Amino acid sequence: MKGGRDVRSCFVIMPFRIKKDAARGDEVDFDRVYADIIKPAVEGLRERGIAIDCVRCDEIEQAGLIHERMITHIVNADVAVVDISTQNPNVYYELGVRHAVRDRVTVLIRRQGTQNPFNIGGMTTIEYDERSEKAAARARDAIGNFVANGLLSGAKDSLVYAVLPGLKASLDPKPITESEVEEYRVPGAPGKWIGIVGGSLRNVNLGASLYKRPIDIWVNSENVNMQMARPYDLSISGLIRYLGAEKDDTGTIVRDTIDEELRAKMGTRQLVNPGDVVSTGAGELARTHQVKRIYHAASVYGVVGAGYHGIVNVEQCVTNALARVDLEARGLVSRAAKRQPGGGKRAAESLLFPLLAAGTARADVIQSARRQVGTAVNYLRSRAEITKVKRVYFLAPTETVLTGLRVALAELGLIRPKPTRHRANAAHAPARQPAKAARKRIAKKRAAKRTRQAPAAR
Repeated sequence: MKGGRDVRSCFVIMPFRIKKDAARGDEVDFDRVYADIIKPAVEGLRERGIAIDCVRCDEIEQAGLIHERMITHIVNADVAVVDISTQNPNVYYELGVRHAVRDRVTVLIRRQGTQNPFNIGGMTTIEYDERSEKAAARARDAIGNFVANGLLSGAKDSLVYAVLPGLKASLDPKPITESEVEEYRVPGAPGKWIGIVGGSLRNVNLGASLYKRPIDIWVNSENVNMQMARPYDLSISGLIRYLGAEKDDTGTIVRDTIDEELRAKMGTRQLVNPGDVVSTGAGELARTHQVKRIYHAASVYGVVGAGYHGIVNVEQCVTNALARVDLEARGLVSRAAKRQPGGGKRAAESLLFPLLAAGTARADVIQSARRQVGTAVNYLRSRAEITKVKRVYFLAPTETVLTGLRVALAELGLIRPKPTRHRANAAHAPARQPAKAARKRIAKKRAAKRTRQAPAAR
């Protein structure tokens, strides 16, 4: 696959080369069908703002057994296009695997004259005739529309998941080990950026790209009771609580700074309204990570015996957090809020959001990314001339979240520009400095040589 920034992948399941078609009594060149109909239909979606790569198993340049590569792509591909022509048993096996592990987007196609077998008889199937350019063009349009509509909706097309709606089949999310920052200009909002910060929250503001321009405010996904997670829980709340606490030389918490302040703010209240944002200081994070504030967003609610669930309209947390920055900048906050530690002299202008309600609440990643990123973009556009917020980032600790965020940004038409000057300088400064020093040494030698060769004064 091409990789790079292409955020979608399509795996094509079909026969290869020339095969006999018993239904029509002739032969069909499936390589031609792939090259002339399927691949152009899928990759043509780039013109509609959906970046996607299309690949077939025989195109994958990778060591290992072909069956391993096949299963890996069936499971991981965002889209599968399945050609059931000639009723190939290998194709049916792979289709069964796909329907068992992915609830969407699987597009069925068939050559004109092919009949669907009983078990998939009720599924919509696109028909094509590779011998007619007019029919091939209709098939390309239909395949493109089916793929686009499937990606942009939550509709399930797997019979397995339709019958068993509670079924979940997923791999453990692959963590991102390197902290990389991607930034995208927001069209219609000069000077405003949306970004993705890959990797662990522990490393945010510590890398070269953010150290000199740190993200000021970290948003913590919290429950409506404003009860922070335990420090050793696998959650953003628990990690922020631990990183912000005062610790001794062994890493043991001696003062639970952020949690104590949050509990003091709640007082005798048991909960806040869904979507509300409570602001506290950053504790030790102000010193170690240059964080000015922690915004605790009420994005989930707990049910006894059933865990946490995302609130309705979780994107309201995004709007309220961004609005909170502007309220604080205008002084429209309580005196207690103004006295929060870790504020620093520079006004806050950047925020970092986790993908809210996508952790313990298990919300759909792509749908969550669309709603939350879209809300942030709309806020920056609609308030471009008045908001103090310049940069909004979303944390991507795993490849699943990274893909979801990239999908949302691509669908919104946000394009990542070439590396900014500070990045280019950081990348090339070590190479330029020795060259500059070398030029100085050469210049001195030439000057000394000219002095020695110059005629003596008369």
